[in-house]
Amino acid sequence: TATSRTVPEGVDLDALSAQFEGPFIGNNNYDLAMAIERRAQGRIDAVAFGRLFISNPDLVERLRRGIELTIAPRESYYGGGAKGYTDWPTA
Repeated sequence: TATSRTVPEGVDLDALSAQFEGPFIGNNNYDLAMAIERRAQGRIDAVAFGRLFISNPDLVERLRRGIELTIAPRESYYGGGAKGYTDWPTA
């Protein structure tokens, strides 16, 4: 899971998506505004909010209602039990 939106030199995601005939799913540090903008531009068909789901089990409802999102510390992602992985409160 990347922590930057920087794309390596020589990689053109728009050119890549233009050559792919299936649905194009964007991810990597998207927020709601960026997802809506890219979808409106036709640059993506859907968005995957991976990390945000870890610390926001009610992510869809939070996005819908404009509730502040919780950002999980990276060290809580994998291993070590439920603390910081499955114990996040809902809004």
